[in-house]
Amino acid sequence: MLDPATQAEVLRLYFTEKVSQRRIAFRMGIHRQTVAALIQRQSVRMERSPETRCPSMLEPYYERIEALLREDPARSAVNILQKLRLAGYKGGLTILKDYLRTRRPESEPKAYLSLEFLPGQAAQVDWGDFGDGFGWGRKLWCFVMVLCWSRLLYLEFTLSACLDSFLRRHENAFRFLGGVPREIWYDNLATAVAERKQKLIRFNPRFLGYSGFYGFKPVACNPASGHEKGRVEDGVKFIRSNFWPGRSFTDVDDLNRQAFGWRDQFANKRLHATTRKIPELVFTQEKPELLALRESYQTDEVRNPRVSRQFRVDFDANEYSVPWRLAGRILTLRADDHTVSLWSGTKRITCHPRSWQKGRSIINPKHQEGLDQTKPGAQPSSDIQAVRALGPHGARYLEFLGAQNRSLRSELSRLLVLVTLYGSEAVEKTMGHALQLGIVGSEHLERLLSQSENPAPHPAPLKLSDPRLAIPPQTPNLKAYDALLFDPVPQEENP
Repeated sequence: MLDPATQAEVLRLYFTEKVSQRRIAFRMGIHRQTVAALIQRQSVRMERSPETRCPSMLEPYYERIEALLREDPARSAVNILQKLRLAGYKGGLTILKDYLRTRRPESEPKAYLSLEFLPGQAAQVDWGDFGDGFGWGRKLWCFVMVLCWSRLLYLEFTLSACLDSFLRRHENAFRFLGGVPREIWYDNLATAVAERKQKLIRFNPRFLGYSGFYGFKPVACNPASGHEKGRVEDGVKFIRSNFWPGRSFTDVDDLNRQAFGWRDQFANKRLHATTRKIPELVFTQEKPELLALRESYQTDEVRNPRVSRQFRVDFDANEYSVPWRLAGRILTLRADDHTVSLWSGTKRITCHPRSWQKGRSIINPKHQEGLDQTKPGAQPSSDIQAVRALGPHGARYLEFLGAQNRSLRSELSRLLVLVTLYGSEAVEKTMGHALQLGIVGSEHLERLLSQSENPAPHPAPLKLSDPRLAIPPQTPNLKAYDALLFDPVPQEENP
């Protein structure tokens, strides 16, 4: 039992000084449950005399506790309780903790300097893990950015925490803020910090390129230093306790619509618990101090997959179809949060909605049209007929193609791939252009088709009236000529 003086001090701190129970327990070195029970009782209980005092259930085990503490002074109360249970102790953990508090000194709490920031100087960024939100075997992540001065909060949920997704979340946050903080602090995230050895830090090269593009300085917090990123950690906790409980949603877009509404209607309009100011109002003073925005940074996920025999490409645990004639070719895949597109050079072949589930096949039925005509039993000259059917230039092109030392099978196959990429009308027209130039071959056709879709800009010819050709008049300086004519020339001395 606490002595009467301690009990009275606890009641005074709580009811007069308005100190919280947690802080009283920390300051007085008393268990929080003991403080709560005393406050609920609201009275000082006098200590019993030794004659009437009931012996503690822990007293028979004092020697055993002392022996355990001699072996390891840092041994936890739970560990000691497990040892006492084997010796027959039937008491609880609370009285054991109270006794241990008298047997070993309390560790001194660490002192931290309060981090102060100027307007626009810094933001803190972190991921929050919200488990498998859809049952698809993918984690649901929450990207959180908090401005250190105004405490304005940005949040966005996503099913991917890869670097490209990380950069997309930055892009959205910068657009929301209307500018870029001069520093952004990170908790050694793998997407930002590639390697760390004590004070030596190597940032991810792609991430450094991104920070250089916008001009902000990335700062990696020290390990196990939660006070350095306390603003964003408090932001994640605030989201967990105030936005997340009881939330229902259909997909990530629906979840983000709710999150953005909560952010704008409540989170940034509340009285902040630390600053005692409203973040949205304070931000009006901070926004002019942010770095200016630039054009959007390219954050697509880029891959170079090979098309399978089933005319599909694998990406992020799913497969996406392409036209069947592209089987075996290496394409360029570009993906963002909503779409997956396939490209051949600068030509976009197809675009699919991105699936965030796993093991799905996203198929466009048009991609297999004409495949049956190439199967055994089909007409052996189907490729020739397909090229001839393009038009008169296609039929004439075949006449010259047969006279070349080229593999007809390979050439016909590549011609039909070009039809798949650019369309029959464009290929037929380009065949006529190639014949006018006196050339035959699929590589020439592909070059001409690419040039027609992406013409190189030609500079306009200069005219004589163009001011860039004007030479400003100058008045000649004749003194240099006078010096040559009239100044005496020194005579060389004869040796």
